[in-house]
Amino acid sequence: MYVVSYFTNADEALHLAYSHDGEDFATVNGGRPVLRGTVGTGRLRDPFIGVGPDGLFHLLATDGWTSPRIVHATSFDLLNWSAQELLPVMVGVEGALNAWAPEFFLDRRTGLYHLIWSSVVEAGSTAEGRDFEHVGQNHRIWHCTTEDFRTFSAPDVFFDPGHSVIDATVQELDGGGFLMAYKDERGTNDLATAHKDIHLITFDTPGGPCTSSVGPVTPSVVEGPSIFRRGDELVMIFDHFLEGRYGAAHSKDGVDWEPVSLVLPPGMRHASVLEAPLLASLPPQ
Repeated sequence: MYVVSYFTNADEALHLAYSHDGEDFATVNGGRPVLRGTVGTGRLRDPFIGVGPDGLFHLLATDGWTSPRIVHATSFDLLNWSAQELLPVMVGVEGALNAWAPEFFLDRRTGLYHLIWSSVVEAGSTAEGRDFEHVGQNHRIWHCTTEDFRTFSAPDVFFDPGHSVIDATVQELDGGGFLMAYKDERGTNDLATAHKDIHLITFDTPGGPCTSSVGPVTPSVVEGPSIFRRGDELVMIFDHFLEGRYGAAHSKDGVDWEPVSLVLPPGMRHASVLEAPLLASLPPQ
């Protein structure tokens, strides 16, 4: 079973859709939110759901445009959620202006969960007066680690190619190592722009050496990639955010990608896909 978590421009809250075949996704709760933000800005943007060390589903979400904290909550069934909390991932970093699109992945060799997100860090600067929604900023991918989602290591830069990047997502590979997709954030929010597309790297050890970037593997202008396994292939979805639609591609090897058609919820923004074998069903409400 596959579950998509997403928000919409009309409602910055947690929405869910599900599929049994990874191709045709049906909305839960009639397309209405299943969870609204109760802390920080009250927003749940870029929601990501994964399974934590306790066997629970862990939600991470962006707390608005200019918060250095991320939202965290847990659930046993994706419908009933714990009290939300704000993880102060960038609060102690001087000049940290935001923390966008948080996700996590497990390094099975160490047992550590790696939280990753995008941040602008400019010492002596503030977010006041900046148009984060429409004007690109100078982001890098940051991370911290945890064993239990209660205590976290100090944040550090995870990926810096020498220019602005956002929206990293990591998929463990069957043969070992990891595949990471990210958005090249250079360029402008215009369909004729260069950049604003998805690239790929691989690495064996989180924080260790990585391969040279491959891409773009999508059209532009897109963002918010998410990768999941479907049978013997990988599928990537990505948000054509200027056009109000979603695209998708599939690959046998994680290198060569071809367009593929999926049925996804209308109005979906910055979605993440969870492979959820623990759920027998998640019927529409």
